[in-house]
This record gives sequence, C-alpha cells and structure tokens, in this order.
Amino acid sequence: MKAIASECCSGLFPKNSLSGFKHCLDAGYDGVEFDVHLTSDGFIAVQHDFLLNAQITRDPNGKWLAKPGPPVAQLTQAQLKTYDIGRYVPGCQEEADYPDYRAIDNEKIPLLDEFLQYYQSISARAELWIEIKSSPFQRAISSNPEDLLKAVLQAVSDAGVIEKTIVLAFEWDLLVLAKQLRPSIQTDFLSIDPKYIKAMHAKEGVVDPSLLYGSFSPELYGNSVATAASAAGADWWGPFIRDVSNNDILAAHDLGLKVNVWGVESTPEAIAQAESLGADAITLARPDLVNNK
Repeated sequence: MKAIASECCSGLFPKNSLSGFKHCLDAGYDGVEFDVHLTSDGFIAVQHDFLLNAQITRDPNGKWLAKPGPPVAQLTQAQLKTYDIGRYVPGCQEEADYPDYRAIDNEKIPLLDEFLQYYQSISARAELWIEIKSSPFQRAISSNPEDLLKAVLQAVSDAGVIEKTIVLAFEWDLLVLAKQLRPSIQTDFLSIDPKYIKAMHAKEGVVDPSLLYGSFSPELYGNSVATAASAAGADWWGPFIRDVSNNDILAAHDLGLKVNVWGVESTPEAIAQAESLGADAITLARPDLVNNK
C-alpha cells in the first residue's frame, strides 16, 4: 500500500510548501499530493484553498490575515510571493493535532515550476498527485478549470514527468478531458458524500452535488460511485475515508480500479483502520507514521 503525503506532509511542514515538498522527496514517500490554481497572470500556484487561508497566511507586514482571501486566481504570482505561509496561527486546532510541526518563517507560496525543477534536479521517484482545484459552485473565485488542467498537463509533459503524475479532481469531466488530451496520464476520480457538499455550501444556497460527476452520475450506474468512475475511464477512485468500506474497495478492484482513500487522520488507530480496508494507497498528513514507511 502506498503512503501519499497530503499537502506536502502538512502534519510536519507548512501546507503545500516547497520545504514540505523537498522533505517528502528526500524522505522517500511513495507520493506527494498537492493542490494547484492559476494565478491572474497564468502561473500555476500550489495552494489548497481558493481564498488565502487565514490560519496559515501572514501579509507582507507580517500580520495574520483577519479573514480568508483574496482569491489565489485574482492575484499575480508576484503578489502571492509577498505572503508568508510558514506557520499556523497561534492557538488553532492544527497546533494541537500536529505537535511535531516544524514552522518555517518566510515560507512563500510556491509555483508548480519550482516543484518540478527540484524534482528533476534530484531525479526523484515519488509520484506527483496533483489536484486540479476547481468547483462548479465557486467559479467566481476560481481559475478557469480547463485552462488550469491544460497548463498542468503541459507543465508535467515539458518536465518529462507525465508518467509519474496522477491528476486528481472532484469535477470528473476535467479528468475525462485529461485522458483525451494526454491518454497516458493517470487520473484519480475523487468523491465524497453529497450530504457534505450540500452542508459545505449551505450559506451559498441550494447546490446540486451531481454537477461534480458531469456525464457520469452514479445514479446512472446503480448508485455505485466506483462503477461510474470506471465508466468514465478512471485509473484510480479516490473516496473519502468515511464513505468507503472493504466491500466497496473489493468491488472497485473487480472493475480494474485502484483505490486511494483520503482524509485519513494521522493517528495509529485511523491508519490501521485505513490499512484494513485493502486500498492501494492512503493520503494523510503524516505518511511517516505508516508502518511500512
């Protein structure tokens, strides 16, 4: 079973940071997962949230953001580089969850090009699990998803690492397009209980979670998410850990899918439970805690 470092090992290093990325490659983890957006001037930025995260972000004057924002997609890469993401805001839950976290002041929001340059410089072997950050419910603050996907595919192709890349997304039509544009790219079709999608966007009004599936709604496939993902041409299915059982994973394997479960907490109990499911990979903030790592 592969251990994938969520957000560049965010339990030990600043989220989606170059320092964390270097650690993951140097430590020899099986893969490194991170999220990307397009800046307003066309660079691929590595960052999880659509809006700058107030829990980890300080402005050019060293002050913590009072609230989330502005959107990554509305900033230039030079503007992004003025922010510091090197430590959690004091007193937040993550400080308690990750006692071994290594704060690094003056850690800047990186670009995908920086990741790829380091990856090439050390002839790294870890897989690159790149999530295309998009949402049909947040178009006003997000990158154009197709432009972002095409930019990522071009970047990993130019770097000669497409065979080591897995592209992830919650919007399945993007992954269908990825296969059309680069048939050799591996794709991981992410999923989560639609109830969570509705709850997460409750302040924005009624949303339709089926929009994430595009033309491959599980309702058309006996309400089986794995069957729908297989029909869409997935290589991997990526269910949230609380949404999946051992039988679900066995069924996915019967369909020829590999399974990566995400949202795994970095505790011995949670890791043991995830391992018992029989998945092919687990994504977590502390991959160093996985028994075979």
